[in-house]
Amino acid sequence: MGSKGRLVLLGLLLFLAALCHSGYSLQCYTCITPPSKCTMVSNCSQNLDACLLAEAGSKRYYQCWKFQDCNFDHISKSLGEKELKYNCCQKNLCNGQGALTLPVKTFLLVASLLAAWNVSL
Repeated sequence: MGSKGRLVLLGLLLFLAALCHSGYSLQCYTCITPPSKCTMVSNCSQNLDACLLAEAGSKRYYQCWKFQDCNFDHISKSLGEKELKYNCCQKNLCNGQGALTLPVKTFLLVASLLAAWNVSL
């Protein structure tokens, strides 16, 4: 591959990398005390950059949350619970029961990088 081809490929990879980070919102499970497993998924607004799983007695809260507000006092006050266990995370669907997914855009970027690496060999 000539130098012009490599520049085009590099430009394409940079474009895909920018695409991965633009307009992307975190996805979290959103339920309050589901009967079994929480399966409802929401796209979080830009100011909500974390997924929350909180347990208070028999109640379980799954929702989008602001990572800056992931502390006992704030969560307890917001949910109206005096005793709780909680976990905040910043990956898609990380507040579920072992559910992790890769966004399609990330997959496309990784596939493009692997293709570029194979071409250069």
